[in-house]
Amino acid sequence: STPAATTTTTATSGAVTYAATTSHTLIQIGLDSTAESRIDLNSELNLNSIDSTQLEIHNLSVTASSEALTALDKINDAIASITASRGKVGAVQNRLTRSIANLSVSVENLTAAESSIRDADIAEEVAELTRNQILVQTATAMVGQANLIPQSVLQLLG
Repeated sequence: STPAATTTTTATSGAVTYAATTSHTLIQIGLDSTAESRIDLNSELNLNSIDSTQLEIHNLSVTASSEALTALDKINDAIASITASRGKVGAVQNRLTRSIANLSVSVENLTAAESSIRDADIAEEVAELTRNQILVQTATAMVGQANLIPQSVLQLLG
């Protein structure tokens, strides 16, 4: 069983930290148990820990122009990293949206099939069954009569 995922977001001393703790967060999106039918959020998104330390934007100094330029470069790198992570989240969101649409179509098709089964015209079906039973009985009687004709001819001749 998958342990419950916990997430925390804290903002202290100018540092923002996001942390998720779980071994795997799996989302089942398909009908079978293949990897294509599941999304492992930890491996797909790799968002277990995004904080100012990992992004190297903690303790930035802008007292000198060279430090400010270095800080800008680090901030730009952090923005690029966060943008890439947001892109991954968007890709997973698109997969989930497609799965929801596919499941909605499946539910609609299943509901339509169930409705057609439940809405069968019982009177019409009983009439068709009776008609078929009469045809079978008539065919059986005709075969019996056909077997009697050669015997009648033999009796007339004999």
